Amino acid sequence: MLSYDVLILGAGPAGCSAAYDLARAGKRVLMLDKRMFPRHKACACGLTRKTLKALRYSVEPVVERVCHEIVLRHIASHTAQRVLVRTRDPICAMAVRERFDAFCLQQTLAAGAELCKVEGIVALREETDRIEVDIATAAGIETLEAPVVIGADGSNGQSRRLAEGLRTGKEVRAAALPAEPQWYARGFALETTVPYAMLPIALPGGDTPQDLVFDFAPLPGGYGWLFPKGDHVNIGVGAFAPTPTGDACLKSVTRALLTEYTEANLGITTLPNITGQYLGMGGQAYVPHGRVLLAGDAAGLVDPLTGEGIYSAIVSGQAAAAAILACDATDLTEEYARRLQPLQKTLAFSRRAAQAFYAHPERGFRVMRTPLLRSLVLKTYSDGLPPTKLLGILSKIFA
Repeated sequence: MLSYDVLILGAGPAGCSAAYDLARAGKRVLMLDKRMFPRHKACACGLTRKTLKALRYSVEPVVERVCHEIVLRHIASHTAQRVLVRTRDPICAMAVRERFDAFCLQQTLAAGAELCKVEGIVALREETDRIEVDIATAAGIETLEAPVVIGADGSNGQSRRLAEGLRTGKEVRAAALPAEPQWYARGFALETTVPYAMLPIALPGGDTPQDLVFDFAPLPGGYGWLFPKGDHVNIGVGAFAPTPTGDACLKSVTRALLTEYTEANLGITTLPNITGQYLGMGGQAYVPHGRVLLAGDAAGLVDPLTGEGIYSAIVSGQAAAAAILACDATDLTEEYARRLQPLQKTLAFSRRAAQAFYAHPERGFRVMRTPLLRSLVLKTYSDGLPPTKLLGILSKIFA
């Protein structure tokens, strides 16, 4: 049986962020992933300023465009409204998720972490001082062990339900996973990519292919977007705002809606490809337990207002690594919970903001038309300013 200091399920932003810090600190770390890198991942991949600051290394080699402007659109009383937001500093950097993830993995492996491709996780067993992980590989079933496991395998991964199973038993098998934890909710997004070469000279939406657009007209509980990349536009629609039943307005996100939205904005009726992705939410209520720490989408840490997940993945992965380095396993969950708390407080604010904004988007759009409030919103969601001040103002507007 091979032993490691930490086993990490998933080699995306959350897994790599944790593995990078742990490996740099001298820990023997193994990441397990079902996919070979680079691999396609549905994601608009706009990197906010707070995301770029949180990373331990520059990702400039994979940045394809830097945006200083955002176009915000909304329809109120059958009248289209448009706000152009300009900033001196870049609002976000554009990358392609496939290349971004591969680059982050490259940096993490260079730091000393290891990677193993697996077919899946077969079982987890919690012993007195370690977790045993049965993995399926091309060679058969193998068993690994480590004092701590980080679940960072995304919204569709097994780790969240495996961890839930260990709350009530000492062993949980992938063939008999428990239900999703009650705190977990989902968003959903569909996207496509359209090369600039396919676009007409004049776009029917009135914007240019280089505009970064957020459009709050297409569907309830979410928005449409156009993200300009190096040689193409990433265009999509997504539902993020949680409903009383937990999930976002998932049924409204359809291929037909994306096709209609793309035709209205880009004049394209035949889409080259359409891919979708569930987004893990509800993580403001996640409570760490035992020797399996969840991070990123696996912990439901996607922002329910914006749908942004990369920042939370990076910060939570780093928090998990810091907790492991700061204490022994007996105090691990308390330490991770403490380090995760600032992010969870922000997500709790975003959940309230999402419920208010998507219920009354015309009021939210009025906020974005006011320069002072607009600046405060951008500082909160792009720079990572604590939302306390913004919360006080918005509570009066949406009262």
